[in-house]
Amino acid sequence: MSQHHTHKITLLGYAAPGLPLALMGIPLYVYLPPLYASELGLGLGAVGLALMLARFWDVITDPLIGHWADKIPGKARRRILMGAGIPVLLIALWFLLHPSPEVGLVYLYLWGLVAFLGWTMVNIPYQSLNAEAAPTARGRTRLAASREMAALTGVVLAASLPILISSEEPADVLSSVWILMAVLLPLGFALMALSVREQTFAHNQQSWRAGWHLLRENRPLQRLLLGYFINSLANGIPAALFILFINDHLQAEDVLGPLLLLYFASGIIALPLWTLVAHRLGKANSWGISILIAALGFMLVPWIGTGDVWLFAVVCVLTGLSLGADMALPAAIQADLAHHDATENKQARAGLLFGLFGLTTKTALGLAVGLGYGLLALSPYESGVSEHTEYLLWVYGVLPVVIKIFAAWVVLKWLPRAYLLKTTHAI
Repeated sequence: MSQHHTHKITLLGYAAPGLPLALMGIPLYVYLPPLYASELGLGLGAVGLALMLARFWDVITDPLIGHWADKIPGKARRRILMGAGIPVLLIALWFLLHPSPEVGLVYLYLWGLVAFLGWTMVNIPYQSLNAEAAPTARGRTRLAASREMAALTGVVLAASLPILISSEEPADVLSSVWILMAVLLPLGFALMALSVREQTFAHNQQSWRAGWHLLRENRPLQRLLLGYFINSLANGIPAALFILFINDHLQAEDVLGPLLLLYFASGIIALPLWTLVAHRLGKANSWGISILIAALGFMLVPWIGTGDVWLFAVVCVLTGLSLGADMALPAAIQADLAHHDATENKQARAGLLFGLFGLTTKTALGLAVGLGYGLLALSPYESGVSEHTEYLLWVYGVLPVVIKIFAAWVVLKWLPRAYLLKTTHAI
């Protein structure tokens, strides 16, 4: 079998778990909060706070599981953690996505906590494989792009579910998501386990404290995580409030599914183009440019009134074009830094490094849910009511733009120089 053919198999195998894992994104941040807040009557502020507190446990679990992924002996250490995490994730999601009418905030908090733990056990080892499965920076970009292409396909599938099942009820959509994950996640894991090699570097033999000490000296990593945190916070606020914006301000419930499809389809189309741009301009610069494009597109939101579906569709396309870069390029930069770290220190710490990456993602998104719902809870706006939606418009459409512009400044000004100094293979 040729090397080129083998590389194609590696790309496809590595991408396979990305699709089912991405199915969780839309239900968790778009459908789940309204289900608990409105249909179960728990309230916007309380639901946002419960999800945010559940996510903050990742401060401990993400780096810890990443560290274990580096320390477990044998050549299947990452696959072992992923295999153990899949049943934890699926069982927790069953309870989280199928609440009975009498459940309360404790139920949401505890099952959210277990679901986030299972997600970490699967996703951190999965992402850290990127640093070991390809020997070149460009190969790691291709792996990241293949994973995110599969993830975007999974998100499009999740966004299509209201159309496919002929229902936009959150409970119906969430139930369908769980069935798909229960079938596709074990299958994708099996394909990946059979086609992707795990280990290039020696196991991490350092103590937990020594590992943290070295991370404190890694300035490119610090700058990457800062830019990624700010940008993820900006992305998470409109994601959490998307259904409320469509239903209460735009008052166009029937186009919820098509608008989501338009957004993620734009991301799929643009992802190969961002890979080429990154090869020309570098990953850090390309990512910063994509953040600016998304901010410029979202500046149209304050001018959107009730029924302006076509104008909001333009926003979905413009922001969707930057989505692929947002998903693939930061992870590819992290893989480069992890590969360089392993080469320099002769030990694998990709799991720990991607544990920090996952921690940053979850903290930012959890804070986004708490911040978005919390600000609305302090305003006269009420979910399901078309009055006072100007407050929703400000939180949904203005605050994320301000945060995104700051994120672009951090990425474009601080990251490229430190990144290039850390690794000579920035493409």
